[in-house]
Amino acid sequence: MRTQFVTPEEYANAAFEIAARTDIGNGVLPDRFMRMMKENRGSINQFSPYGSSEDGLERKNPLIVALGDSVTAGHFEFTGDPLKLYAKLEEGPIDEDFAIEITDARECYLEKFRLYLIDKYEQTSVSTINSGIAGDTMYGMKNRVYRDVVRYQPDLVIINGSLNWGKECGDTNAYQKVLTETVKIIKNETKADVILLTPNMMLMPDMLLNPISSLDERVEVIRKLADAEGICLADAYKVWKAYEAAGYPVEKLLANGTNHPSTAGHELYAWVLMKLFDNQEHRSLM
Repeated sequence: MRTQFVTPEEYANAAFEIAARTDIGNGVLPDRFMRMMKENRGSINQFSPYGSSEDGLERKNPLIVALGDSVTAGHFEFTGDPLKLYAKLEEGPIDEDFAIEITDARECYLEKFRLYLIDKYEQTSVSTINSGIAGDTMYGMKNRVYRDVVRYQPDLVIINGSLNWGKECGDTNAYQKVLTETVKIIKNETKADVILLTPNMMLMPDMLLNPISSLDERVEVIRKLADAEGICLADAYKVWKAYEAAGYPVEKLLANGTNHPSTAGHELYAWVLMKLFDNQEHRSLM
């Protein structure tokens, strides 16, 4: 299904204007991946101005894997009254074609990011694997990191997994531990550059979700871990908070009114990621 929720142009443009003047990184760049995007052009080495590859094989097309939850998976608005929809789930097995939320992978930030990269590196064929699973937590992501990330031996890994962290998951220290373990597995088992992507804002009181771990606290964990591990930070949350502080309504960027960004919000994610590659001028969505 296609998402139907549309962020009004004035709010979308305001978010991009704020992003354009916001420092979203930590000074670490995905240097290896950037070099691959420049040099690995999908041609045999004989046709390459950069000579032979280190392993003697033809240069591989760069591969990105995004590890995350429903936002990464491309979930948008509810298909009806959410209370009635979740009540139906409790009744038993659901119909094959039943969906609580609209999933529109065409509009997710990973696909938009890939298209931005193609615009910048026009001679390079870059592929993506979307390892986002709705409802998953960092515990689930760590449990499946070998299946959903390591086995592909990607060149860039994006981790976006901080929204789902209920009280059953534990406190912020528990979040830090499992995120750190996940990052270390990827660093030890692959050659990939890693980007820690902070989340969009959500309109759900922390006390209802988890009274011992706030989203602000988990975001701070992400920022500090990026520095400690010497990996890239793409701080989308910083842009969302600046947007809110400027007096703009956060709900206009949330398709489901709670935690799923609109198409404009996904575009904002992709734009933030691209700031690591290129200090872009402000661009309108229209």
